[in-house]
Amino acid sequence: MASCFVQMCRDYSHHFVVRGKDVGAHARHYLSGLLGKERRKNIERIESDVPESDYQGLQQFITDSPWSHQALLEQVGREAGGLLGGHPQSALYLDETSFVKKGELSVGVQRQYCGRLGKTENCQVGVFACLGRGRHAALVDFRLFLPESWAQDQARCARAKVPEEKRVHETKAQLALQMVRAARERGSAHAWIGGDEVYGGNLAFCAQLEDLGEIFLMDVGRDTVVWDADPGPVVPPPPAQGRPRTQGQRTNLRACKRQVHKLVAAHFATGSRKLTLRETTQGPLQARLWVREVWLWPQGAGQARRRLLVARQEEDGSFKYSLSNAPAHTSWERLGRMQAQRFWIEQAFKEAKSELGMAHYEVRGWTGWHHHMALVCLAQLFTVRERLAALPDLPLLSTRDIVELLAHYLPRRQREEQEVLRQLAARHLRRRKAALSHARRKQNVIHIT
Repeated sequence: MASCFVQMCRDYSHHFVVRGKDVGAHARHYLSGLLGKERRKNIERIESDVPESDYQGLQQFITDSPWSHQALLEQVGREAGGLLGGHPQSALYLDETSFVKKGELSVGVQRQYCGRLGKTENCQVGVFACLGRGRHAALVDFRLFLPESWAQDQARCARAKVPEEKRVHETKAQLALQMVRAARERGSAHAWIGGDEVYGGNLAFCAQLEDLGEIFLMDVGRDTVVWDADPGPVVPPPPAQGRPRTQGQRTNLRACKRQVHKLVAAHFATGSRKLTLRETTQGPLQARLWVREVWLWPQGAGQARRRLLVARQEEDGSFKYSLSNAPAHTSWERLGRMQAQRFWIEQAFKEAKSELGMAHYEVRGWTGWHHHMALVCLAQLFTVRERLAALPDLPLLSTRDIVELLAHYLPRRQREEQEVLRQLAARHLRRRKAALSHARRKQNVIHIT
């Protein structure tokens, strides 16, 4: 396994030769730290864990070095496609995750909904794309969500070193669409796209996916309005005077619009089936499912779009609702599995945060955030590749197992007394310097005021 890690570092080493300087050693040390057993995996802990690593060198490598995270992600995406793409179960999942932060200096931070805590909190939000096949999934792309308050504050963006062309507010759906287009450009061989209600509830976004030729299945809210038959809208001819109409007129008077939860309530008891959705470590996951062809005709649209409504009853009696543009002949079993497969991006986030240091970064600027996330994606890709390689002999091999094995195979600093005391003294010195710097900044603010 250690030789595989070394080979991965070699395969990606060309990304870390910038302006005639090779910073590949820092990349190798940082990746080794992300794949280490330390409870926290910030720069300070990585330096204390990985031999020959240097705190200042690692900090500069992450926060300021001009290597391209986009180029690195391109290679990560292509390799992930070779491992996980080209299969009927291959899917590109879109989702967001949040990172709780203190203060106001971290790029993109503000009080906003934090999915991890389930409430509004001071945090950063990233939108991610994850390529998955069955229970194997790897994060392959991401975008930092920049709130309007940031985009409108040029001074604040400058302090966080946000590139000028990125100082614009874009919705999460717009960021997700960028990643879908990037995936298509690199030839991603996914069979469909999955997303939660943030993206499924954005009808314009789903229409754009359909216009790109993508098959999708997206969760929607219970109050989403659908038509139970094709309303057959026809755009009337332009009037002799005045502005032409863009909203179509219904020609099928039997078509009725209803909220999805009311439509499901009327038919689920008699029309649903019990199906196996996916395999779990405790056995097959089964649930009752009901599928119905419906149409979407939002205000201002000249045409209605056909969808498959997929309703699943959870163990607690609640329902999950999804809409898909899959062909009408798609089996209920496949639709049910598609709906259940998005579970794996949540697992990818969980493993990246708990085992690979995804949320442990202590950088504030734009470059540092993107560099850290790109290296987390590469570390996760390594674990996915090792799990797939070991599948015939070790089908239950986990990311945690790989971290435990690498702790044995990769070199780690010896924890003798003198080394522990040296690291402790170095940490205390850095903390004193940080405290003095903070105090000076605070005095300057008070003086200016």
